[in-house]
Amino acid sequence: MYGESKVEKFIVFKIAYYRVALLINDVLKVVNCSSIASKEILTLGLAHIGRHTIRVLDLHDYLNREIQNPMSLKINNLSQKNTTEGFLVIVRNLDRQLCGILVDQPPDLLEIPDEMMRSLPKSARQPKTLLDLVSHAAVLSRNGVTNTIFLLDVEQVLNLAINDSHPLALKDARYR
Repeated sequence: MYGESKVEKFIVFKIAYYRVALLINDVLKVVNCSSIASKEILTLGLAHIGRHTIRVLDLHDYLNREIQNPMSLKINNLSQKNTTEGFLVIVRNLDRQLCGILVDQPPDLLEIPDEMMRSLPKSARQPKTLLDLVSHAAVLSRNGVTNTIFLLDVEQVLNLAINDSHPLALKDARYR
């Protein structure tokens, strides 16, 4: 129909001081950390989910270090956290690699019209900051409150999980 905009569904959660989102199609599942059998392995940055052992990223630590010292990178500091609380957002990329993003609270499902999503220029990307992990942003206002939501680039997040110095090949995808 003419004049109707397309609406995409996103999983939205808070990491450090930021609200970030993932396309719902990039999210395999959300798992309560209390249901993960081996807490010892979770503190090492790994989790057993079904028949898979996946890498767990603590983006809280990554983004908090950005605020304190942008040149300092530490992905996993899970041994100092209570890993039985919170949730893992399990994502997969186009190559079907899996990774878990640790979040404190259950994520929200949010519908955002395509015209609200703004592509961030590649020149804005800065190594080892939030801008290196996101591709788009949306500014939403509800009940007088304005929020910026950053769309995580799954390929960049998984690149961080595997090897933060290994550049990814560009892939043709809608929000990448």
